[in-house]
Amino acid sequence: MRLVTGATGIVGSHVLLALCREGHPVRALVRAGSDRRFVERLLGREPDGASLLARVTWCEGDVLDPVALAAAMDGVRQVVHCAALVSFDPRDAEALLDVNVTGTAHVVNAALEAGVERLCHVSSIAALGTARDGAPVTEDTPWIEDEERSVYAVSKYAAELEVHRGVAEGLDAVLVNPSLIIGPGLPGRSSRTLADRLRKGTRWYPPGSTSVVDVRDVAEACVRLLHGPGGGERYLIAGEAITYQRLFGLFCAAFGRPAPTRPIRPWMLELAWRAERLRTLLFGGRPLVTRDTARTSLRQRHFDDGKLRRQLGLPLRSAEEAVRYTASLMDALRD
Repeated sequence: MRLVTGATGIVGSHVLLALCREGHPVRALVRAGSDRRFVERLLGREPDGASLLARVTWCEGDVLDPVALAAAMDGVRQVVHCAALVSFDPRDAEALLDVNVTGTAHVVNAALEAGVERLCHVSSIAALGTARDGAPVTEDTPWIEDEERSVYAVSKYAAELEVHRGVAEGLDAVLVNPSLIIGPGLPGRSSRTLADRLRKGTRWYPPGSTSVVDVRDVAEACVRLLHGPGGGERYLIAGEAITYQRLFGLFCAAFGRPAPTRPIRPWMLELAWRAERLRTLLFGGRPLVTRDTARTSLRQRHFDDGKLRRQLGLPLRSAEEAVRYTASLMDALRD
């Protein structure tokens, strides 16, 4: 039996699919009232969808509830911990620390108590260090906490410390640090928010660059690492390096929209996040841009995932493939 936390999320749903394809029974941990329809449609669209769905046992619980976690891990051999809150809204600071740090601590404790053989923790490139000399970031780039770090980044780094604490106490664990994950999922979740905005088209693009990885590759890496080296090893999954101009253009093309042609100036982004902060304080709602997302979109970021490619031999899909898959499933699995 395998357990997947955060099973209705973008990563969790695809890890669930990958494990079911291997023929394993999988326990899917979801919060009470979670919308399971996307997962059911994702698995159900497969040629053997009925048999895949039959391998899933839904288990209601929350990573903040140690009792529910202990019940969910009863009889489980391996765990993929995907549950996390992704937000750059400053109002979510407390929730980020609760879910990502305390929640991970509870998962680690429950895994130790249950005698789990392997935990795969889904972290983020946000938990990696920053290369000050222009060199690409790797798993070994030292973490430096400063005012440029978002609360999300701090929470993911602190969550990793909980995993390493578990390793010191005897847990066999491995960590993956994906870049910007491109994949379909429930509206309002992670990169699905970006895709929904670009579906409407845009003339503007930020001048920075990043790396993007197909969610299917993240899921496959997690499954392979359930059987590979453990001992608290970290694996960066960077994928393709890409400018935001090209990424936005790929999404717009997939949705039949014109490519963006106007670069957003830094002063525009500084005004935008301040205006959004004021708007949401006065009228509520979620900000379209925050200080952290605005400043990240201006950076030129480079990553080196050679360790993953050498040790797993996992071929990673292109950004174009990831965008095409995301756009096609957003339509196919739409409510």
